[in-house]
Amino acid sequence: MIARNVFRIAVVAFALVSSRSAVAGPITFTGNVAADFNPATNPSVVVIPHSDVPVHIAQPAWMTNSGLVSGWNIKDIRLDYNQATDTMYVGVNTFGIAGNVDGNGTPGTPDPRLTAAGGSDPANFGGDKGMAVGFAPLIGTFNPSAPPAPVIVAGVPGNKTEVGTGLDGFSVAKWNPVGGTAGPNYDLVTSFGKEIPSGMGNLAFDPSAQHPGFEFSIAHFSQLLGYNPLNGLVVSAQDGSVQSVVTGKDYVFSTPIEAQQIPEPATCLIWAGVIGGLAWNYRRTRRSSR
Repeated sequence: MIARNVFRIAVVAFALVSSRSAVAGPITFTGNVAADFNPATNPSVVVIPHSDVPVHIAQPAWMTNSGLVSGWNIKDIRLDYNQATDTMYVGVNTFGIAGNVDGNGTPGTPDPRLTAAGGSDPANFGGDKGMAVGFAPLIGTFNPSAPPAPVIVAGVPGNKTEVGTGLDGFSVAKWNPVGGTAGPNYDLVTSFGKEIPSGMGNLAFDPSAQHPGFEFSIAHFSQLLGYNPLNGLVVSAQDGSVQSVVTGKDYVFSTPIEAQQIPEPATCLIWAGVIGGLAWNYRRTRRSSR
């Protein structure tokens, strides 16, 4: 009976280890952030909630009355860190198409009422459109009034002198604050330092009706951060455009992500070996007793 229980425990534990290894694979981007970063099917996904209210930044009455929601409204930020490849996958989950100023579903083709008000909605994150996510190590006790400054900033800079070589000017860079910016409202979209080529993943898609989300990856993440992200992170995000004129900007305040106890790949292999040995030993003992 003891041997049988050991065998059952071994089988269950092996299944758990195997399933944990299986969900640690790379994210496949489709432009649908909620589907691509689904914690129900991928437990390693971390969701940072921001707002359940579609219209939570300023917009004119004509947009609201027409049922239009600016793509600057952020719903949540979703992350999945792949330790095996040291790659951070990021999805900015927006209401509507990310960066679509007037919410008409066609970035680059603004509503005449937006143009009449002096606003613009350039295609391909042009003009001064910006969307960025900042990362800092979580060391010690998190203080929301004085969160740690970002170390890495990734996304499309609003200041086009800072654009990178990726799609729509996507860049991964060291945070380079402008004008002595202080927390907790760290500026991100205009504080990109020199691009870090070794950190280049890329923006998966130019946001559109077919691919509405803002999704990207960062390679060599722990090396760029100078810190093991599994020990905890502080994440913030910002988007917007002064040239939008009629809409506001959105900001996800610095949010701590506590240390995640994810088994090392080597640990998984060791446990798999031990469990497999227990199962094999049980079978051998059972045969010899017949």
